[in-house]
Amino acid sequence: MRFKYLLLLLYICYGANSYGQVALSEKYASMLTRPRGYVAHRLTTPLTIDGKADETAWQQASWTEDFVDISGFQFPVPTHRTRAKMLWDDSFFYVYAEIEEPHIWANLVKRDTIVYYDPDFEVFIDPRGEGHHYFEVEVNARGTIFDLSLEKPYRAPKRPFIQFQWNCPGMQMGIHLEGTLNYAKDTDRYWAVEIAIPREAIASEFENFLVAGRYLRVNFSRVQWQYIINKDGVYQRKQDEQGKYLPEDNWVWTPCGQIAMHMPERWGYVYLSPTSTEAATDFVYPERESLTRFLWLLFYAQEEQYKTHKCYFQSIKEFPLTQKDWLLLPQEIRIEIETTSHTYEIRAIAPDGKIYVINEDGCCFTREARQ
Repeated sequence: MRFKYLLLLLYICYGANSYGQVALSEKYASMLTRPRGYVAHRLTTPLTIDGKADETAWQQASWTEDFVDISGFQFPVPTHRTRAKMLWDDSFFYVYAEIEEPHIWANLVKRDTIVYYDPDFEVFIDPRGEGHHYFEVEVNARGTIFDLSLEKPYRAPKRPFIQFQWNCPGMQMGIHLEGTLNYAKDTDRYWAVEIAIPREAIASEFENFLVAGRYLRVNFSRVQWQYIINKDGVYQRKQDEQGKYLPEDNWVWTPCGQIAMHMPERWGYVYLSPTSTEAATDFVYPERESLTRFLWLLFYAQEEQYKTHKCYFQSIKEFPLTQKDWLLLPQEIRIEIETTSHTYEIRAIAPDGKIYVINEDGCCFTREARQ
């Protein structure tokens, strides 16, 4: 009763100005769904990184859900199946993916060319889970790699620092084809990629992110093109009558809600289990996961407000929040906002004093309790 009364007061104080408006939680619903989760078990025996998941550990590891359209679950189901598995140990984070494909093709051979101009598979890892300082690895069916590190997403108000020349140090990769590459006269089954990403490659200074009990934010993307086979038997991306390439399909493990992979807050949660694959472990979301989604709701509203009016909301009262929106906020959480003309920081303060923060760059992090 007390909680409902508190919500009513919040609505009267902060939500009355939004009477008759669509709730922000509905407006941004596609970007507020709960990301998928996965338990990555600890590896206890070595793997041979050859693109084949024939070791016992891989056989026992669970598949992710089948990939879906990047825009959301309500969009058409992909025409070909894609799924992945994950493992970890003290030295590496391991990914195995199986990409169903009746016609396996890839033309690019030079490292750090734009690999997604071929059909490709992409790995995104945010070790801290803050939406900044993350890594991307792309690979085609030839094994051609494009890897980069990013300071922050492309959407940030100030252009981010992106290291296209970053080559994931010590990464191991294997490709396996159940079919023939660039041969149009048969029907293929799938191609698979196995990747071992070293702990040091995704380290922040000397911090180790491969620790039992920790969560990584991870997503996978498959880029799929419509194609033609020219008179020389070469696969090429299909063009329209004006010579413009037809848009690609983007199939992902957990959807982003729009055609934009660089939304780390929408990536899946991968829990690093202390147990091997022989032990069953149910996935549990991190504490306060729903609170961070409320902060992202406010972030999306701030982005729209700035795009339209060239200024940010300066207090929680200015947000067009409805009663339905306030119901997303966990009990007894207090919201504070601090702004300048071109920056802001929104703080959600928990009863234990822990502070959850989001800013205009889309960095979402926690601070320890105030002294």
